[in-house]
Formats: sequence, C-alpha cells, structure tokens
Amino acid sequence: LAAETYKEFERSYIPEEQRHTNKNSQVAYCYSETIPAPTGKDDAQQKS
Repeated sequence: LAAETYKEFERSYIPEEQRHTNKNSQVAYCYSETIPAPTGKDDAQQKS
C-alpha cells in the first residue's frame, strides 16, 4: 500500500525524465554495491 502511494506521489510531483534518471542512478548504486571494495580486498589479504 505504501509503495503504491509513493508511486502516485512520484507520478504527481516528479517529471518523467527526472524519475527515469533517479531509477538509473539507483541501479548503478546497487550494482556498485555488489563489487567488493578495495578495502575489502585488503582485509582479506591481512586475514590470510
């Protein structure tokens, strides 16, 4: 229900183009989350 309300809010107040851009940046952010950070590699090297 909340998600539906939020979609309505987006549709009403956010221009189509901007909403599309937001979705793209969200996907890019989620994708970068799956890539191990350099600090993570350093930690792995220290442990082994």
